[in-house]
Amino acid sequence: MRLFALEPHRFRKYKAELVEEHTKDACRVLEVGCGLGHYKKHARGEDYVGIDLNPMLNPGVVASADNLPFRSSCFDVVIMLDVIEHVEDVDSALEEAVRVLSQRGKLLITTPNTLGFGIYDSYADKTHIHHFSWRGLEKILAKKHLKVERRIPLHLHIFWPLHHIRSKRLLHVQQSICVVASK
Repeated sequence: MRLFALEPHRFRKYKAELVEEHTKDACRVLEVGCGLGHYKKHARGEDYVGIDLNPMLNPGVVASADNLPFRSSCFDVVIMLDVIEHVEDVDSALEEAVRVLSQRGKLLITTPNTLGFGIYDSYADKTHIHHFSWRGLEKILAKKHLKVERRIPLHLHIFWPLHHIRSKRLLHVQQSICVVASK
C-alpha cells in the first residue's frame, strides 16, 4: 500500500490552503494542469482560468503548458501544482508562465522532491519525466529571471512515529517542494 493513498485528502487540503493564501490579492488566476478543477473553488481571484491537456476533464481551456493561448502579462498568479514534473519541455512551459504573468505576478509551483522519491513510493510514478530538488528548481527559475520569494516544505506526516524516525535519519527531507516566485 502506498503511503500517499492513506491520506490523499490531507495533501490536497494543504495545497488548497496554499492556493487560497497566494491568490487572495489576485484579480486573474491561471491554473496550469487543472485536472478536474479541484483548486478552482479555493482560488480567491476574481477571474479563474484552468487549463489542461485532457479535454475529457472539462477544463476551462484545453491547452498545453508550453503554448498558452493568452496575451502577455494578463495573470496575477500562475499555479502549477504537481505539473512541472510531467511537462516534456520545462523551459518552454516556464517561459510561457513568465510571459503571461503580470509585472508583479506570482508563480506558485509544487513538485515532488527528488530526495523524497525513495521515502514516499507514491512518487515512483512513470509519468514523472523530470525530477527536481530545491536547488535544481531554483536554478531553472533564476534562468527565467524569476526571484524565489518563499520556499515552503511539504510533508505528509501520516504516521508521527514514522515521520520522527525518518526525519532523524534523513535530516528533514521534504516529500514535496513548493516555491513562490515573482518577476
